[in-house]
Amino acid sequence: MSSQEPFDLDLPNLKIIVDELTRRMREDEDPAELGEYRKAFKRLVPLFMRSYLAGYLLRQIAAKGGIRRKMATTTLFVSIGKNRRVYPRDLVQLLFAAGQVSKADIGDIKILDNYSFVEIEEHVASAVIGRLDGIQYRGRHLTVNYAKKRTPEERASEPLEEPVEAMN
Repeated sequence: MSSQEPFDLDLPNLKIIVDELTRRMREDEDPAELGEYRKAFKRLVPLFMRSYLAGYLLRQIAAKGGIRRKMATTTLFVSIGKNRRVYPRDLVQLLFAAGQVSKADIGDIKILDNYSFVEIEEHVASAVIGRLDGIQYRGRHLTVNYAKKRTPEERASEPLEEPVEAMN
């Protein structure tokens, strides 16, 4: 990247990444083991390059979509899918429109042909269901509720998806 090209750092997103890494380091890691990595880092990286290397690593994490935080999530069922040309960004916008939902509250999104599943923080899930259940979206009344967990027996009894034939 040339020094003449201006770019904007997404500081709020970088702060989320740094805060989550710091929290994980404090709560989940063994201080003795981290001490050994710290000594190796000091030995292997010259003093004047350490902050540049840290910046580079932070940029790499941010470029890969950030870091998955450990969330207390629940999965919501949304009765709209690929057949209505719905993409993850559409569901994210729908959730934002419901209010009280930030990007940090949303986890994985899985869109199937007729319906979708959205992981969302537990503390906002009931509010989202209350605001979105029954509204009209792209010509359909949405059903939004807590997803039901399938048992292994239910998964085993389902037919496998048939392969899509190539169109000539």
